[in-house]
Amino acid sequence: KPVCPGCGQPASESRGMAEPQEEELRFGGSRVEAWSCVGCAIVTRFPRYKDPARLLETRHGRCGEWANCFTLILSALGFRCRLAVDWTDHVWTEVHLDGKWVHCDSCEGSMDAPLTYEAGWGKKLSYVVAFSPQEVIDVTARYIVDWSLTLTRRTQVSEECMAELVSAADGRARQLLGSADAAPPPPPWRSAEEAELGARGRPGGGAPG
Repeated sequence: KPVCPGCGQPASESRGMAEPQEEELRFGGSRVEAWSCVGCAIVTRFPRYKDPARLLETRHGRCGEWANCFTLILSALGFRCRLAVDWTDHVWTEVHLDGKWVHCDSCEGSMDAPLTYEAGWGKKLSYVVAFSPQEVIDVTARYIVDWSLTLTRRTQVSEECMAELVSAADGRARQLLGSADAAPPPPPWRSAEEAELGARGRPGGGAPG
């Protein structure tokens, strides 16, 4: 929760969403939460910035902001990395180490513990999709305990439709990087990752195994 500028205490009472201001929109703050302080009733704005450079200035946010900044730092240090988005409302980073993609949750101080959310928190995951400028891939199988049980929660679209949507977004990501009409082939680590995801339950971005 944001800190009240009047008394320095957490502004703990939600007032819903506020209209974003021009300065907030400049840094990707299209969603702005409004919070009031119980003690002094001052309303504090909490813009959910997407611009990592701005977040390094504000140093304020939740999992999405943490993951955004952490991924930027990893990328600046030369690591291959991407964001993993959980449809049940969480975001973290994946980093490519020793030939495989590794879970890194900077918000929780957790690394290489992909079952944290289901086995640890008790979440019921449905879709987890990883995004980078080079690719889009369904990595749900890396983070779940039981694929057959997960399938019962994946009801927004059919598995065939999901695979087609991910495949189209995947190709489009690489196409945007160049000028060719056709999308470049998948990145070189894709076949190894699909084999890993297949062993856990399904091929990444493909049909159920």
